[in-house]
Amino acid sequence: MKKNYRKDIDGLRALAVLGVIFYHAELVFKDNIIVSGGFLGVDIFFVISGYLITKIIYNEVKLNNSFSFFNFYQRRIRRIIPALLLVILFSSIMAYFFLLPIEFQAYLKSIVSSVFFYSNFHFHYSGQAYGENILSAKPLLHTWSLAIEEQFYIIYPILLIGCIKFFKKNIKTVLATLILLSILFATFISNDHQSFNFYMLTSRAWELLFGGLIAIKHLNSSSNKEDNSLFAVLGFIAIFFSFFFFDDVNEHPTLLTLLPVIGCCLIINNTNNNNIIGHILSSKVLSNMGLISYSLYLWHHPILSFGKISGITNDNISMKFFLILVSIILSILTYVYVERIFRDKKKIKIKNLISIITVSIILIISISYISSKSQSERYPKIVRNLHEKTWFKTKQFFIPCFQRDKFFCSFNRGVDKQKAFLVGDSVLASMQEELKKNLIKKNINFIPMTNAGCDFINIKLKEIKNINCTSDVFNYRNKKIIESKNSLIIIHLNYLNSDQYNNLETRNKFTKNINFLLTQNNKIIFLYPIPQWQINVSKYFDNKFQKEKNNIQSKLKLEKDFVTIKYDDFKKDSSVVFNILDNINNENIYRLYPHKIFCNTLIKGKCVANSTDDIYFIDNSHLSKAGSEIINIDLIKLIDNIQKK
Repeated sequence: MKKNYRKDIDGLRALAVLGVIFYHAELVFKDNIIVSGGFLGVDIFFVISGYLITKIIYNEVKLNNSFSFFNFYQRRIRRIIPALLLVILFSSIMAYFFLLPIEFQAYLKSIVSSVFFYSNFHFHYSGQAYGENILSAKPLLHTWSLAIEEQFYIIYPILLIGCIKFFKKNIKTVLATLILLSILFATFISNDHQSFNFYMLTSRAWELLFGGLIAIKHLNSSSNKEDNSLFAVLGFIAIFFSFFFFDDVNEHPTLLTLLPVIGCCLIINNTNNNNIIGHILSSKVLSNMGLISYSLYLWHHPILSFGKISGITNDNISMKFFLILVSIILSILTYVYVERIFRDKKKIKIKNLISIITVSIILIISISYISSKSQSERYPKIVRNLHEKTWFKTKQFFIPCFQRDKFFCSFNRGVDKQKAFLVGDSVLASMQEELKKNLIKKNINFIPMTNAGCDFINIKLKEIKNINCTSDVFNYRNKKIIESKNSLIIIHLNYLNSDQYNNLETRNKFTKNINFLLTQNNKIIFLYPIPQWQINVSKYFDNKFQKEKNNIQSKLKLEKDFVTIKYDDFKKDSSVVFNILDNINNENIYRLYPHKIFCNTLIKGKCVANSTDDIYFIDNSHLSKAGSEIINIDLIKLIDNIQKK
């Protein structure tokens, strides 16, 4: 392999990792992220991985007429896991001191998913959109790409060996077909399933296979690479254009992603020591950075992430470059004293390798979980559950029940059981986990139908990204409810949509729909407006705590602070929804008024978003676990009364 070593590919790795680092560093010029498409560096890594892995497998099969899976996976383990565990150990120590308790609990889950290479599934199904924030407060979010590569390494050797054995003359055709299917799949689902598209191997396989296709081309030709400097230059331009002019993570991977991927392929296929791109990529600086690119990729994200979490990099470009420098230094040390040593079979035998890795994994996970209680106790009670996305907690078969447009969750199902439908948007979804637990105890079949921006009135909302509120959502909901007579239907209208509710046609349609459901002997609970806030409740207490956490007296003041709105303002803003619901009367309609819990209770004339011990809301609108629990107390009492009749 040393004989076929290509410095230019290491230089290409350096470009990829630099793109990712500068993207995550959030370097801004005139309010714009400079390297806005730097996240595409990961796509370049995928192409390079596909290229190199294909050459390794193909050459071994060709030379030995066999393939050792043991040796293949041993090399992957030696290269990937020791450095990963070192970074996780560092991140765990930092997480203990810098993450809020609820964030630390989420971090613990990300450790396990990262170590066992399913973090792409973990982050997708936990509702973590990659593009939600450029630099995530989840230190191990970047391990999603390692998970994809490892999943590819499990499947691909079997596929490639099968192709070599049975389709030797048509390997390129097979790979090209798989590339086409994967990219078409990615493009097809990109609008409605952006998170799944971003995180899953099915949508990323084509990038790895493109590298494999170039490798097969080289292996079956007399020359390892073409001699066309123009194509290499075009590839270089394509990558730089992508880094600086693409800016939306949700648009990838799609046909747009072909630009950096093909650019990478053009460079791999057409670079040699005599052309300008070959000279640039083979330079000492880039080729050496390419050697440490894996460690650098591992280190940069948690270091920049904790820099952001701690606040030391806020609007401080010098500190960002300092942390990048720290990442580079740690990467060099990791490459020399971890990567190179663990990859040397003479220095560390396989038995010792397995023992070291096994013990390290057990210790890191065990100590992290054991420390969670003491970590939580370091914080005032009111900040322990900040930022918890309660609307993604309810899951069935590991998949969130929120954002389903057709195949809805159904808990405690049974032919003879009463059904309870929960219909509304993400505000209502934030209370469905507690409701699920309570209804299961009462032997009721619970079916949540919650979707971002979608309440029970079929209105055309403004174009908002990540909101999947189409006519199909309403049609599938109605069809499911109509099929089940004698059901309990819990409905909430978000008063933030009051302008659209003022439309007479829309209101009449809503009333007609309700009246039809009543003719089927359904019982309907109107959940009246839940107060909304002018500020993000979690951010308010988080910022306040960070400023005052070293002052004991300020901590005490923190627990006496309240986020409020005027009760009169709430009544005015929500009057349209009150009017709509008040004007529908039937003996099978029941009403619950959440505002009576939050308004005119702790403070006269005010609605409050928290108590002295707990936050009731985690942002501007969504309920926290505590907020959900207190509404559920009244809701369950109402359901009990309905069942007695």
